[in-house]
Amino acid sequence: MSMLSCRVLCLLAIVLCCVGVAHAAVPPGALQYVKEAQEKAKETLKLKAECENAANAAREAADKAQQFVVATESGVETIAADPDKVEKRKSEGHELIDKAMKAAAEARKVANRTTDSKIETENKASLARLSAGETDPEPEEIVEVEKAAEHAESAVRAAGQSADDAEGAAKRVEDVLKKLDAAVVAAAEKKEKQVESQQQTQEKQKEKQKQHYRSTVTINIHGDNLDALLNGAANNSGMALNDGSSSPALLRVPFLLLLLLSVLGCMTVC
Repeated sequence: MSMLSCRVLCLLAIVLCCVGVAHAAVPPGALQYVKEAQEKAKETLKLKAECENAANAAREAADKAQQFVVATESGVETIAADPDKVEKRKSEGHELIDKAMKAAAEARKVANRTTDSKIETENKASLARLSAGETDPEPEEIVEVEKAAEHAESAVRAAGQSADDAEGAAKRVEDVLKKLDAAVVAAAEKKEKQVESQQQTQEKQKEKQKQHYRSTVTINIHGDNLDALLNGAANNSGMALNDGSSSPALLRVPFLLLLLLSVLGCMTVC
């Protein structure tokens, strides 16, 4: 064999070794275990996709709930002053709470299923690796199965975080609705105080008018007017007595005095 032929054979051997290193073949005895691991990995990847969708839905529900919280807190007093806005806002809030909690529950449910499938995938990958024996590098089929399990684990963590965010946002919506209820009560109390203040002002004005009227009437029946009335009554009484008659005029004098005293007494009491 010539020197050139030897060199060609050596190069060919090196190339074949490199190909073997790049992709180790699965031993025949491990093929069944590898196949089972691959099938489980496919199932896990499907659940991973569902897990990602559920995480996105929970994240979207959390974002909408948080936007509601910010908008309500910034205008809580304005909303509280309008009963229609209050009812609408509370209805929207309860709907967002319901959606966020359902999205969080779904994300956790799918995450749990994905976790179970991931664990089974890892177990089957381990069994396939043991069946293949010590190979360097590890067969690509088994490596792909292990990567599927790792990707599923990442999706599970993301779903759990999104579920936490959705539940937290739902709790904040509940809190802001409580603030809205408190603002409604405060607005009602403020309005009631304003009405009471107006009523008190009106009552004071009426009382002043009454006092003014009483003062005017009192002035008219005091002083010279009262003396004139009393003197007139006395003169009438004296005239009636001097006449010595028992006419009705004589009987009316005490009655007029009594009536005058009654009026004065009533005004004093008032």
